[in-house]
Amino acid sequence: MTTNSVSELRYITQSESRARTLVILSEAGELERAELESRLDASHRTVVRVVKSLRERGYLRETDGSLRLTPFGSHVADELDGFLETTDLAVTFRPLLRHAPPALETIDLEDLEGAELLVASESDPFSILDRILTLRSEATRIREVAPGVQKESVDQLAERIRSGEDIDVEAVIPRQAGDIADSRTEYRDGHAVATDSDDVDIYVHPDQMSFFAGAADGTAMVSVSRNERPYALAISENPALRATVESIFETYREQSTLKTPG
Repeated sequence: MTTNSVSELRYITQSESRARTLVILSEAGELERAELESRLDASHRTVVRVVKSLRERGYLRETDGSLRLTPFGSHVADELDGFLETTDLAVTFRPLLRHAPPALETIDLEDLEGAELLVASESDPFSILDRILTLRSEATRIREVAPGVQKESVDQLAERIRSGEDIDVEAVIPRQAGDIADSRTEYRDGHAVATDSDDVDIYVHPDQMSFFAGAADGTAMVSVSRNERPYALAISENPALRATVESIFETYREQSTLKTPG
């Protein structure tokens, strides 16, 4: 990156109208001023100023009242459009991405496009856990890495096992969480049912985790914590995201020890 490129990017982005004009003309190919004014939803005065500035800078030319980009403008506009789309996606998922640990760096930003984003609030701090429980409730194949053990999760899994449901579950939890599940009365029975079941494999990882990554049938789930509480959750049926989530699970499973009954 050079000083010239930084200066040019600053010139374009310091005015929303300049950036939008480049993208609009890139998509349209050629427009009259009146049409550009309509698409920008800007005043005539603003459009006159923007067109004059971009023309003098070499981004566009005007012939017989029609505006079109120069080859220079076209190249910059193509890159700008991609940059804006990527930045918009990153901003949308900022609650998730800004708190994501290195373990989630393999997630491709583009794979989050179209994903549902849920952010916990003070008024509804359990919304993320509730959503995960709902997604798990009817899934028959579950693979997940979880930072802790929630009583609601343990009870849900134990109930499905007792009911004889056909399920295939593998989960990786931190050693500390496993010890808590073994020692606390409110967890113990349900956790024992899960550990004893042939349909469930629970793995114990030596390290703490600050994220949740899971796949429930065809649905991928990624959640991060803030202040040791679930904070942001992305949910998607994108096969690429699901594959990445399962790869993260497999990496953690390989580093873990299978928890045996008793």
